[in-house]
Amino acid sequence: MTKKYADFIKRFDEGQIVLILVLITVVGLTIGLSLISRTITDIRISSQIEQSSRAFSAAEAGIETALRGNIAIGPTGTINLEGASANYKVRQLGGNTDDYNTPLTEVGSSQTIWLVDHNTDNSINETGYSYPVNSILEICFGSVPGSDPAVLVSIFYKDGNEYKVAKKAYDSVSRSNGFMMADVLGGYCEGKFPFRKLIIPSTDADNTTDDFEIDPASIFLFLRLQPIYSATAFTVSPQSILPVQGRIIDSIGQTETGVVRKIQVVQGYPVLPALLDFTFFSEN
Repeated sequence: MTKKYADFIKRFDEGQIVLILVLITVVGLTIGLSLISRTITDIRISSQIEQSSRAFSAAEAGIETALRGNIAIGPTGTINLEGASANYKVRQLGGNTDDYNTPLTEVGSSQTIWLVDHNTDNSINETGYSYPVNSILEICFGSVPGSDPAVLVSIFYKDGNEYKVAKKAYDSVSRSNGFMMADVLGGYCEGKFPFRKLIIPSTDADNTTDDFEIDPASIFLFLRLQPIYSATAFTVSPQSILPVQGRIIDSIGQTETGVVRKIQVVQGYPVLPALLDFTFFSEN
């Protein structure tokens, strides 16, 4: 082997070593940068979770303050926690001629719509405003596609010194159950429901024989809606003003870093036990 050839081999080996070192360095840097990036991402996510929790806790504190203090409708309040604060506001639920919407109601549950005012201590104000006896209530139902629910409509009222209830059941299809038929042409309550029933608490809005036969001098207390056969939401569209149904509390929590979380709580008035929904009515 000549000296010239030996020098070539030596330089070739040294070049391979340098190339291998470069490759090892690149791989190491890639792994290191990946670990650093993942660590930064984990820290960012942990920080976001912590900030979100702080904002949510502040919003919850605003709700609890309004509930515990029985805050009246209208005022806005502020509460401060470590690293976060919350603004809350209380507004009335209902008390106007707008449609009153209920959530999806399962069979065996019911929804209460008040027809009479309440006092500040949440008791019924029988000498205050009550829904006019000659005003129509449009009750729309059937929100689950493909279902054919029926609805039990109960009107609780005070006749003289006695508390009474009048009940009627309306079906969306003919089932030979003795129920009266609802309107089934569809597109009711702004097109949201396929079925409805128009009622007047003292008589029936359709001028048929299925009226409630309630003395117009009675004090109407509340309406109870109970789905039968399948779940449904309800919309009650009043002709006159519905009394206030409760209050809505909105609370917005915000951290010092600007993370915002909002909570809304709907607080209705106390209602009678659901047991009464099954006391006066039977399909048989």
